[in-house]
Amino acid sequence: MPDNQAQQLEAVFYRWWATLHDPENDGLRADRATLARLRRLDLVDHGQGPEPDLMAALLIDAFHDLRRRIGEVLPAPRTPQEMEERERDLFIVAATLARVRKMDRGHSSTAHALGGAKEPDRVMTEKRFLRLMRSETAADLFDQSRRLTALLKQTAPVGELARSLFFWRHMPSVRRAWARAYYHLDQSPDETAAAGV
Repeated sequence: MPDNQAQQLEAVFYRWWATLHDPENDGLRADRATLARLRRLDLVDHGQGPEPDLMAALLIDAFHDLRRRIGEVLPAPRTPQEMEERERDLFIVAATLARVRKMDRGHSSTAHALGGAKEPDRVMTEKRFLRLMRSETAADLFDQSRRLTALLKQTAPVGELARSLFFWRHMPSVRRAWARAYYHLDQSPDETAAAGV
């Protein structure tokens, strides 16, 4: 994915999140009712294992808005199956961002905030991180995304987190980038020395 498209998507996700959370006014005008509905989104089992409850999401105007905004940036899905896959990815993003209350400007990536060069420095244990990395189904990723927002105390780099979750199941490069960031392999030698590694 070209950098400009990644930045554009991150901006779209951030603006959608900001519309609901009103961070510029410390949440005074946050859409609490909609956020509560998005936080209540969950998995359902129609006999073939758990999957995102897309019907519940499709009944929320904010989900329609997110779907429309992404449709302005990315090409339209070509088949009904592709549309449903996109909606599953947006379901995960919407439910996760509803739980993020503050923008983390101190970290360039969510994985960097979760990890560290050594175990004591990590917010998320390596065992949990490996579980997240193995998330291949929408249901698994949904469960893991709820856990990671709790571990981050509802603070995350919103655009980057949303873009990562949106492409998680389709672009292996997203997981590789998270692995590098989690273990702080993306730090320069000077940053590593300053961190005491």
